[in-house]
Amino acid sequence: MEYRSILARPAKKINWLDLPHDLTLMIIGKLTTFQILTSVQFVCRIWHRICMDPLMWRTINMCDIGMRDSVDYKLGEMCRHAIDRSCGLLIDITIHSFGTDDLLSYIINSGCHKLRHLRFVRSYRISDKGLCEMAEKLPLLEELDITPCPDVSSIALEAIGRGCPLLKSFKFNDNNGFVCGGNEEAFAIAQNMSNLRHLQLVGNPLDNSGLSAILNGCSHLESLDLRNCYNVELEGILRTRCDEQLKDFRDPDAPLDFQFWGRCYDTAYQDALYEYLREKRVKKQEAERAEKEKRYTEAENLDEANWEEIYAIWECIKNPRLLYKGLILGSSRGKKNNAKIKWKKKHGRKKCKINNQKSIYYEMEDAHELLQSNVFFL
Repeated sequence: MEYRSILARPAKKINWLDLPHDLTLMIIGKLTTFQILTSVQFVCRIWHRICMDPLMWRTINMCDIGMRDSVDYKLGEMCRHAIDRSCGLLIDITIHSFGTDDLLSYIINSGCHKLRHLRFVRSYRISDKGLCEMAEKLPLLEELDITPCPDVSSIALEAIGRGCPLLKSFKFNDNNGFVCGGNEEAFAIAQNMSNLRHLQLVGNPLDNSGLSAILNGCSHLESLDLRNCYNVELEGILRTRCDEQLKDFRDPDAPLDFQFWGRCYDTAYQDALYEYLREKRVKKQEAERAEKEKRYTEAENLDEANWEEIYAIWECIKNPRLLYKGLILGSSRGKKNNAKIKWKKKHGRKKCKINNQKSIYYEMEDAHELLQSNVFFL
């Protein structure tokens, strides 16, 4: 009975607007930046006020955005807007698919010198130039993820190591694991990033010499991920050293997890889908623009013709004799009036006067109807 009585009680409605400010801030903070900018901030005034708080933008998460949304929205401008709202308090930012050198430059030139965590995932337009500039202005950086990174070389890695001495976690993944003889990046990491704790080099072309240099130069290293680094041959002393020095070690033959594969390597289908949707959207916009231009041109031509007729009608209303003479409209009735004027000279004035009065009456009716139709159309 007690159980039934409890179920029978009406559920108490919760007013989400009565929640404390800090609790609401924490709940909204669990959402992505894209969700906040496109929907959450428009729910009510209180939530909009919370979304304008700079503390709300200490973390910016611009990942896991649907393909259609990435086509519909200008993600670069949206990200810049979020950075501006942080007012220099930004400490953690993740960008997926649309990162560029210009966007990276905007981040470091917006007063975000407290930034500690920076992740550019599948941002193929990040290059040595942008990363070298970043290294000079983000000395507090502790985590950096640039995955994959086809246009980044050892030059940028050396600059990052010198400019970011507090760097503890570095993810530098690529799909060049089958390339032979590529230890430049491994040597740059070993010589300039001595404080690293976590290093991920999935698909890197380093070999045993590069791995030995990393183990020697990064003495604080706790975890190392070398999956798909097929130039490394773990045998004997090198294998024993990895097992003893590292708490978490993934060798080249370890399988890639589904999440990592979809995040980094399964790009062909996603890129093709993006280009297809983008091309489809561009064609649709061009068709709509052409249709608008066509309608505008037709409306302009129609307006000119209509206004000419309206001016003519107005002149006829002010001066009926113009209509009588057929000087304005050039209508068939006006032409008949001219013929009747000639007939009048031959056959007398009385009959011609009666006919001309009827003609003027008919012309006035036509003018009135035409005026009404044109005014309604405009």
